[in-house]
Amino acid sequence: MDASGGFGEIARASRFVFDAVRARVEAKRASDVTTLSTPLGASAVEFDDVRYAVNTLSGDKDGDALEVSVGAPKGAWDAARGRADVEALVASAGTISVNETPSAGYDVTVRVDVKALAAIDEEDKRTMIARRVAMVRCAAYGTKLRSHLRSLWETGGVEGSLDWFERRPGEVMFIKPQSEQVTVIFPMRFSNSHDAVIATQFLTQFAEVRRGQKELSTAPAVSYLKAAPLELKESPDGMKRALDANGGYISFVLFKRHVSADRLEDTVWNIMTFPAFVSYHIKYSKAYWHSRMRSKVESWLSILKRAKKVDPNGKKMTTASGRTFIRK
Repeated sequence: MDASGGFGEIARASRFVFDAVRARVEAKRASDVTTLSTPLGASAVEFDDVRYAVNTLSGDKDGDALEVSVGAPKGAWDAARGRADVEALVASAGTISVNETPSAGYDVTVRVDVKALAAIDEEDKRTMIARRVAMVRCAAYGTKLRSHLRSLWETGGVEGSLDWFERRPGEVMFIKPQSEQVTVIFPMRFSNSHDAVIATQFLTQFAEVRRGQKELSTAPAVSYLKAAPLELKESPDGMKRALDANGGYISFVLFKRHVSADRLEDTVWNIMTFPAFVSYHIKYSKAYWHSRMRSKVESWLSILKRAKKVDPNGKKMTTASGRTFIRK
């Protein structure tokens, strides 16, 4: 989650990659020899088991370049089209290029020319280029969905066979091209039965909220079903485990207005990260309930501590006016 985003929003730009690149660029501009001469080898893991690595080049004592690599679980990377999308959406002439061979254990590696980037005087432009690098994940792993949505924009939508994208082992996003629309379906499966119950309530309300708010009338249509929707009848027999959803099935219907050039990448990212969005809200809800329960217990304990126990064996005394009291 990015602190600069809205509540529950998942930022497209990886904060880890952005901060690492920006720090090196600023060190280059400031001629910080100590920082630049220190080899950098940092790695991080994001939601959905996506891995990042940021490294300096071997033998580069002046800190003139960085390599940013990204990797995901098997099945998420489409090698045939992924590299082309990274070159189109991330590469920038003179500052960012895509390596022919990725670093070992990763799907794609981009090289950042720190020296050339630091030479750019406009801070806004430097920040924009650093953000392009930090968005490498969306460019690399949104390929299949992006392809279907581009086709929707170019052709207006044609009936096609069911397609799918394996986000993680056993977790699949299904894509069904249809006339004038593309339907995306997520079988929601949770290892924790309590999480499945919370998700059921959350997804039910999520699907209903669009109907009661006029400002959401142009948003993608959303439906939530306990049973598999009809579109999944085309799924192959070998995907039975992926269709076993104890949290139901959530579907998004995307139309041409959702995939225009200025909205395409936001649509791809928001759809791809929806399961992580749900997981975030489940964890937030559980944390909120635990906090409320702890607060209530502390309140009860405070009341109990203030209560005074009356000693039944205390000596009863009488004052001159006839009033009685117990001396302990």
